[in-house]
Amino acid sequence: MITVSINTASKLLRISFLVGAITDGLAIIPMVFPRIGSVVFGGDSSKLGAEYRYAMGIGASLMAGWTALLFWGAINPMERRDILILTLVPVVTGIIAATVNAVDNRVIRLSRVIPLWIHLGIVSILFVVSYVLSFRVAT
Repeated sequence: MITVSINTASKLLRISFLVGAITDGLAIIPMVFPRIGSVVFGGDSSKLGAEYRYAMGIGASLMAGWTALLFWGAINPMERRDILILTLVPVVTGIIAATVNAVDNRVIRLSRVIPLWIHLGIVSILFVVSYVLSFRVAT
């Protein structure tokens, strides 16, 4: 069985929280600035109506809140490690499901979301590994 020191586990959890916070923080940018979203994901931002901007405003607010939550988790990573699992399900899985739906409905081209899926896959692995190792602390 693999064991790690409390310092290593805390450091890995802190890194996971910070990577998650930065990822979420960056996700706010295309939500608030549709032109940037169009550059990243494709489409024509001039065709986006008030309903889209309203939905993105709500989404950006929630994403900002989750970003703050992840930064908060980094302050006491061992005690708040369960936040990483809550970030995976439903947040990351929801984002993946939404992008799969968007690709299926030809809203976004597959080539535009593959880098996002790769990034979220790496982040997910980081979260799971750090979470599991945090329970295998050598005493």
